[in-house]
Amino acid sequence: MITRRPRDVRLEGRTQAISMLMIIILVVFLVQLWLITIALEAHLAADRHLAVPTFIASGFCLALNLWLLKYLYDIDRTKE
Repeated sequence: MITRRPRDVRLEGRTQAISMLMIIILVVFLVQLWLITIALEAHLAADRHLAVPTFIASGFCLALNLWLLKYLYDIDRTKE
């Protein structure tokens, strides 16, 4: 039976958590890109009833991504 050191187990779990966080950031970014495209198309078509809510939702995605990136940075900076 191969025993693993506790430090290796922690690093593996941390790597998986960071990878999952990066996937979530990528998905939120793609949703934000999709929303800003819809907002710009609606604005060019003079449809303010669709442009404003999608722009606000895109801004929310931006704020969420910035928060997630700061959280990821803080995780990366912590000592083991």
